[in-house]
Amino acid sequence: MPNLYFFETLSSTMDEARARAYKEAKTGDVIIAKHQTKGRGRRGRTWNSFPGNLHMTYVTYLDVPLDIAPQLSLVSCVGLCEELSRYIPPKLELTYKWPNDVLLGGKKVGGFLLEALPHPDKVETCYLIGCGINLCTFPEDVRYPATSFSAEGLDLTVEEIQQGLAGSLERYITAWRKEGFEPIRDLWMKRAAFVGTRISVEMGGETHEGQFEGIDAQGAMVLQTKDKLMTISVGDVL
Repeated sequence: MPNLYFFETLSSTMDEARARAYKEAKTGDVIIAKHQTKGRGRRGRTWNSFPGNLHMTYVTYLDVPLDIAPQLSLVSCVGLCEELSRYIPPKLELTYKWPNDVLLGGKKVGGFLLEALPHPDKVETCYLIGCGINLCTFPEDVRYPATSFSAEGLDLTVEEIQQGLAGSLERYITAWRKEGFEPIRDLWMKRAAFVGTRISVEMGGETHEGQFEGIDAQGAMVLQTKDKLMTISVGDVL
């Protein structure tokens, strides 16, 4: 059973989880804040932390190679959406935008941030899974169109979903470690956005265009460009 720790205000739940990781933190600890003063997303981008939205970091200690660890972002997407889907009516759809975004009705409603912390006293590496979900409000000045559950007519509160989301993350991480990535990949692909369509991917300062074929057995994006089939491990879908 996950252990939930609540705070009114933090610089970020990731900062608090990192500080605890070297002290008393255990697998299944969850840090939740009503407000973050320095919330962040991938590549140092600012994550707008509006009151009423979910700001959460899940702590887990795992003995997995660092080259496999990025799969945790995909595992987390599946764990979160399998739980959230219980609240979604048929007219709306939760989908995944590779590598770590969750879409509701085609607009970004949440995302994940993954950090690895080697621990001097443990064989396992501490992984922090940061999660932000737009429940009430959403930013408008962003690169990709965003939305919130409230804007789509769904009224959810942090209190309603927090325990279920933490428990779902725990179950799917455990399943990933026991059964491997293939079952997670299959679930991810069922909700994958843009499969079979042309997309642009920004990678290392370059932009590549092609047809999104899905993800491979390691979780990397497969993109069919005009000239070749590319496998992309790090990038942003524009």
